[in-house]
Amino acid sequence: MHVPDLHGTEARRIEALVPLAGARVLDVGCGEGRLTGFAAARAASVYAFDPNVESVEAARAVAEAQGVRFGVHGAEALAVERESFDVALCGWSL
Repeated sequence: MHVPDLHGTEARRIEALVPLAGARVLDVGCGEGRLTGFAAARAASVYAFDPNVESVEAARAVAEAQGVRFGVHGAEALAVERESFDVALCGWSL
């Protein structure tokens, strides 16, 4: 069941625990972009992926203008050559 975070609690907690300013962020299982836009507004770069093409298209509509790169694949198929990330977000993907 999807319960919207109307008060931004999740984003505030992430921000309090993990500095995203200037970070290279990996958004694992981005879904419809629930955290993607939040990360993109703060980070230097974001690579977001999800195995569901419809979800990625929805996330793209939310955050593509912010320079987010997207992929349609599962975590086991992650193939971002010679790139490292400072932070990995994995909200509801497990």
